Amino acid sequence: MIEIHTTNYDTPIHCVICGTQTTDAKGSVKKCPHLVYLGTDDGVEFSIYDDVEEPEDDDEWNQYDAQLNEFGKKLDDEHLCIHVDVPAPSFATYCIIYNLCNIGNILEVMD
Repeated sequence: MIEIHTTNYDTPIHCVICGTQTTDAKGSVKKCPHLVYLGTDDGVEFSIYDDVEEPEDDDEWNQYDAQLNEFGKKLDDEHLCIHVDVPAPSFATYCIIYNLCNIGNILEVMD
């Protein structure tokens, strides 16, 4: 998995394949055919995986971090993960994972 880290937390993020604005940097999520996962430190907003659960306490946050590490091991370089870190005082974080090779549905998006 290709990973990018940024602190541009107040900038909307668009899918690099179809251009869909996936998040407006204010909490809304718009799905596109390439979006695999969007998770925040408040929990999972969107995932194509059924076994992703929202963390509720510190122990579950460790599991959440382990889950992201597992994505990193299982997903190949056809996937892009954008980690967005918000500076103090919030120190919030979220990540977005796209499947860069899921172009089968791009014609539907462009029509």
